[in-house]
Amino acid sequence: MNWRNQTVFVTGATGFIGGRVCERMMQAGVPRVRALVHGMHRAARIARMPVELCPGDLQERESLRQALGDAKVVIHCGLGPSSTIVRGTENMLAVAQAAGVQRVIHVSTAAVYGITPPPGSESEEAPLRQTGDAYCDNKAAAEKVVLDYGKRGLPVVILRPSIVWGPYSAWSTRLMDDLRAGQVAFIEGGRGACNTTYVDNLIDAMVLGLEDDRALNHAFFITDGERVTWGDFIRAHMALLDPVPDVGEISRAEIAASRGPSSGLFLGSVKAAARVARGKEFRQMLMQIPLTEAAMKKAWSYVSSLPAQKRERLRARFGVRRAAAKPTRARFIPDAVTEATQSATVFFSIEKARKVMGYEPRIQFAGGMKLVEQWLRYAAYL
Repeated sequence: MNWRNQTVFVTGATGFIGGRVCERMMQAGVPRVRALVHGMHRAARIARMPVELCPGDLQERESLRQALGDAKVVIHCGLGPSSTIVRGTENMLAVAQAAGVQRVIHVSTAAVYGITPPPGSESEEAPLRQTGDAYCDNKAAAEKVVLDYGKRGLPVVILRPSIVWGPYSAWSTRLMDDLRAGQVAFIEGGRGACNTTYVDNLIDAMVLGLEDDRALNHAFFITDGERVTWGDFIRAHMALLDPVPDVGEISRAEIAASRGPSSGLFLGSVKAAARVARGKEFRQMLMQIPLTEAAMKKAWSYVSSLPAQKRERLRARFGVRRAAAKPTRARFIPDAVTEATQSATVFFSIEKARKVMGYEPRIQFAGGMKLVEQWLRYAAYL
């Protein structure tokens, strides 16, 4: 199809990937780009372009109909909370089919195989499975909905990028902040598979999916085609800092030992609920309720009238615990999600995308890092 003469509708347009899609569509000379915007306060990046900002919500079909307008191409980058992924995708597809949309590019994720994909999931032939992670499982379920609509005649293409990076990407901005804060470690020596997908390589794959009918009703892994490890990714960002930060190594066994024995589902949930109840954010939310605010102020007045020793006993038992002083050289322990993400051993194959669509990554890791460095300097991260 000649998508360059069509109106293109982009969901998730205020996000990192969707924002770059809008830019690339304008660069390609697309006559009209309609961008689904859930909150105008997040649309600053795309508002500087002649893009039509269309208010709407993936959970409300009528708003989607109005936002879609006469668009015949849909690039679905929208996400939202994990629990809404499947419904939002189904709503978008139903509206697209009713409007006679000629092509839908559905941006999925390689995480349909889990945060730590198991050996054997290197190619798209591996069957999807439940992983227990809400995001991963809902993205997998959304893919099934997309393929079902494909069988019913809606032209669909599924792309599965992995670690999507580039200018504006949180993978780089968060990493720079964490490196400065000493909150980074090489897990298992940094040997984990990173599976980078430079954002413009991903959009190149979208263009191929728009133009090649052989891609219809297929899912494709999209990466940079290089065996980039997390050690490679982290060290490349470390090299941008002066002085270069000192990053230590830690094994998964050491991480597990630092967390202690599992508390079990019930006890762990009770402890987590207690932490939330003691949290500042939770108290601030409660204070927005007039009745609760009055009760808490009365309780605080009573506590304040007690002797100091009794107040401290109450604080120790029910209040916000004072943080113990941490050693200045305390060892950083990665959280569970970081550990799982950086412990992957599977490098996804892009052979199917190469053979079916002719996909070939234009931007390699070294070149991508030069572009990211330029943007980080522009954005005052360096």
